[in-house]
Amino acid sequence: MIGARFRAALSGVMAFAGAIAALCFGLLALSVILDVLGRNLGLLSWPWLNEVTEYLITVGTFAGAPWVLHHSGHVNVDVLLRVVSKDTASAMVKICFVVGIVISLGLTWLAVATLLDSYKAGALVFKTLVFPEWYLMLPVIWCFGLCGLEFLAKLLQAGETA
Repeated sequence: MIGARFRAALSGVMAFAGAIAALCFGLLALSVILDVLGRNLGLLSWPWLNEVTEYLITVGTFAGAPWVLHHSGHVNVDVLLRVVSKDTASAMVKICFVVGIVISLGLTWLAVATLLDSYKAGALVFKTLVFPEWYLMLPVIWCFGLCGLEFLAKLLQAGETA
């Protein structure tokens, strides 16, 4: 059964995504604590730290979103599903999974196009740290690519249980 193997492989990738998110938010908390202590004690100042925390928040959020979706930890408004028949509710859920796939694929495609444009232009981010602008699209591609795969896995699972 391809669905079960796909789901198992995806679960491993999602565990990795969750670990990346946890690492980012852990580093964020640690860096803020060290920065506050260092500045208040007059020991050190890291001018680049604010920028790094911005990127930790971005990477942590985009890495963690697919993990949250995988564990059904997102907000799920199911008021309508409670008042329709079981068959109608099942069809509505499947439609939502398809819409999720389409939106995720669209956003992944846009992020890839933006990454390629930025790469071809040789655009750089000039703040305290200087690096290629296309790096910023990698977490977006990761996030929406994995969300699309997760919606596909949920759709396959819903088809198997129907």
